[in-house]
Amino acid sequence: MMQQDPTYTELCSSVTLQSKEEGFFLDFAHQVTDTVGPEWIAKKFAGLKTDEERLKTCHELGDCVHGVLQNVQELYRRKNAPLSFQKRQDAERYLEAGKPREALVLCNHAIMRAPPTGADPGVDGGLSLALGMATRSECLLQLEENEACLSDIQLAIREGFPPHRRYELYWRMGRCYRGLGQIPKARVSLQLALTLLEENKDQLGPLETIASSVRLQNEVSQLEMEQAPLQLEEPPSKGPTVPSVRHGKNPNMPAASRLVTIACSPEQGRYAVAAGRIVTGDTVVVEPPYAACLLPDMFGTHCHNCFVRLLAPVGCPECSGVAFCSVRCRDQATSSYHCYECHYMDLLVGSGMSILCHLALRMVTQSGLQHFLDIKDTLHESFSQPNIHPGSYGSVYNLVTHADNRPAQDFLHRTLMALFLLRCLQEAHFFPARTDNKSLGPDELFIGSLLLRHLQLLQFNAHEIFETCMEAPNKFRGSKILFMGVGIYPTVAMFNHDCHPALARYFVGKNIVLQALRPLETGECVSENYGPTFTKRPLAFRQKTLASRYWFKCSCQACTEDWPTYDTLSSDNFRLRCSTKGCKQLCRKEHHRCPKCKKQVSLQDGVVKELTERFSEGMEAMEAGDVDRAVQLFCSYLDTMYCVGAPPCRDMSRCQDALRMCLSNSGNTWTVRK
Repeated sequence: MMQQDPTYTELCSSVTLQSKEEGFFLDFAHQVTDTVGPEWIAKKFAGLKTDEERLKTCHELGDCVHGVLQNVQELYRRKNAPLSFQKRQDAERYLEAGKPREALVLCNHAIMRAPPTGADPGVDGGLSLALGMATRSECLLQLEENEACLSDIQLAIREGFPPHRRYELYWRMGRCYRGLGQIPKARVSLQLALTLLEENKDQLGPLETIASSVRLQNEVSQLEMEQAPLQLEEPPSKGPTVPSVRHGKNPNMPAASRLVTIACSPEQGRYAVAAGRIVTGDTVVVEPPYAACLLPDMFGTHCHNCFVRLLAPVGCPECSGVAFCSVRCRDQATSSYHCYECHYMDLLVGSGMSILCHLALRMVTQSGLQHFLDIKDTLHESFSQPNIHPGSYGSVYNLVTHADNRPAQDFLHRTLMALFLLRCLQEAHFFPARTDNKSLGPDELFIGSLLLRHLQLLQFNAHEIFETCMEAPNKFRGSKILFMGVGIYPTVAMFNHDCHPALARYFVGKNIVLQALRPLETGECVSENYGPTFTKRPLAFRQKTLASRYWFKCSCQACTEDWPTYDTLSSDNFRLRCSTKGCKQLCRKEHHRCPKCKKQVSLQDGVVKELTERFSEGMEAMEAGDVDRAVQLFCSYLDTMYCVGAPPCRDMSRCQDALRMCLSNSGNTWTVRK
């Protein structure tokens, strides 16, 4: 490991534990550090060799640790029926005023705060959730969000919407189906609405019954006049689709293409290399996360489970702190990780701990205790040629932790975080039998050691999940990256850093996608980028950042040759490749003869002009929003440029930056509503 800036390195490590100034965890960690003193840390704690020993030793420190841990208790945003009622009333006023979008926001609040059906009969007769869903369905109908409206109608009925008024929901359902061009279903729904209206006329009264019956009959008659279902265009996709890897899946790494394999060296460890020729634009990895966590700031805008943006959220049955895009996502979460995290969510966030700490916990809660007990004896088996599977805990467990290089005080703080997370699990009944607070049982010690290992490996292997925000679809000028969570991807963790990366990275939901930004020959390193690129950051900054954040000295070509940043980068110093087979000599444009093999080296003016035009056409297509055309031109330009020459070159870097933006358009995007 290279020489680091100790202060900056400590700061980088610290923010991976507690990322906010508010919160009690770092105060707790510093209090313990002051109590035990530097001599104990250096002589006693630094000599411990295993995570189990570290946990046990810290747990035995007594009141300085247990004084805080004993205060761990439920802290979460509870349901509130009166508030739900008020928000729904406000929403109905906005609907009457012809403002369905504003009403939708209020309805979402009403639904998120509504308790389960029957939980609070003193408000809305215990039907706050059903009534909120029904009101929101009207908002969605007016906004022409027909599929979401249908979903809310079904949920309202399931939650016990009053039977005598269900004709309104089926009437609304008929309008949705008509809007979707599904005329037979629309006709059935309206006929059912008429039937329900007639069956409940005594409760509804003659005025409402007659007026509604006339209007319904008119709508049914209009449908009867339509000779055939409306021929609507195929509805637009709800979101980006997950692509497939190029040339099929690698059997040893099903998330990666056959074009990629894993090599190993003492200097670089395990890393990805090309198993065949890769061309610009090839998709080489598509991987779901082993585990992922949404940032707390996104709890109200994105699904807690799949990370898509929310239109009409579904709430947790017990808390109001998180939201889901569908019943399916809600049930997946509440049947696994959220059943342990739910009642402690505000405590976790309030501790100030980083999202990486939450991810360390999620890696445990999503699988449950028995899963880890079943695989316990296999975790320490030798790990040679990898079979890397996204859902395999072994693929994550064996990622690098840099335990041998970790300072003792940093280890102490991570151990205290592991103990805090472990106490949350104890209180959440993750373990079937609870031991006394002064000792740890074998299962608790085992899970605690896994938490501590996660806190180490996530520091170097996690990826930030993002979406691209635009003012209009395909409008890249002024677009911004918005980070929304973090995930751990065992296949992608095998890809080393390069300040001149070979891959672009974007996300579809939580799935990570890696696509080639330049051609690669068999055996070449297939690299991504951990943050700093040579075009935007000078050598000294990159070296300091990578050494302090990821604990390695970067020796990529851009660093060893100290390539210039954009400020001084030019296309005039473009280096040509010698055309002699086997000769790897690079020559400046003004040179006419290869200094190694003495063959004439030149690039005809016509070729230069054609390449320049191809790049310009790509930029024009991108500006016009023709993304597919732009990607095609950029890939062709880069494949040719790398065939005849080599970076650094300003136009090549500009093209790669443009291509990266175009490729990310296939992932998570959000058009900012003005």
